[in-house]
Order: sequence, then structure tokens, then C-alpha cells
Amino acid sequence: MNILKEKGISLDKQVRTWHDIVKRPYSRDFVDNYTRTRQILMNGIEVEAWGFKHAWVRKLDDLELRKLLVSIRRIEDMQQTTMNWLTPSRQSILDTTLGYEQVAVDLTAWLAQNESNPYVKETFNFGLLEDFDHLYRWSGFNLD
Repeated sequence: MNILKEKGISLDKQVRTWHDIVKRPYSRDFVDNYTRTRQILMNGIEVEAWGFKHAWVRKLDDLELRKLLVSIRRIEDMQQTTMNWLTPSRQSILDTTLGYEQVAVDLTAWLAQNESNPYVKETFNFGLLEDFDHLYRWSGFNLD
């Protein structure tokens, strides 16, 4: 897939009904172990994209561009709601916390491996140690 060659889907065709937004949550018993981390990462990406555009719109004077960004944010809100609500109700706060820490470890490790600047790479490696420490400490926590 080459995203520069993809035509995309027009905004009016991306509007979802409530039935399209609400999906059955994944079952942690029957999915890959990384499903939780993928869901957390995608939810975070959607939240950050929406927040960036929200801040950007507040600084724009161009009314047409503002209207377009508001439409895009509405679509992204629907996507984020779908991603967020995939979390199973059985998932505890500790499960979610461990998922967040696992996302931090995996993402920081990937960034460190792919960074060419030695100083920035060391910064990521230092952050990775902290992320591992958090994951280790939370994994020993017992809510019972």
C-alpha cells in the first residue's frame, strides 16, 4: 500500500451511524496478547489527532478551512469512540495500566532502534529503562 497513491474516501461517506460506531468489545480470552496494546495505541493516535486539530482550528481565521477541520474531527471522534469502546468490560484498571506500559515499552524500543542520532537514541534508551521499570512494578501489583 502506498498512501501517496491512495484516493481515500470522501468525508460524507465516512459518517457512521450509532450501530456502526458501537462494536462488540474484543474478548481477552480469544485474541492475540497484543490486541489490547494495539487498541490502546490506536485509541491514543485518534485522541491526539483530534486534539491537534481542535487546537489548530482555534487559531485559524479561514472559515472554510475551519468548517472542513470540524468535519474531519467529527469523523475522527466516531473512529476514536469505536476504538475506545472495544475495551472489554471485564478488563481491570490494572490490565489497562499494564497495556499502557507495554505500549510505552514497545513504542520507545522501536523509536530507539530506528533513531540515527546517537544522542536522541540514548535518550530513548534511558526512557526505555524507565518504561521497563514501570511495567515491572505494575506487573507485581495485586488488586485483590
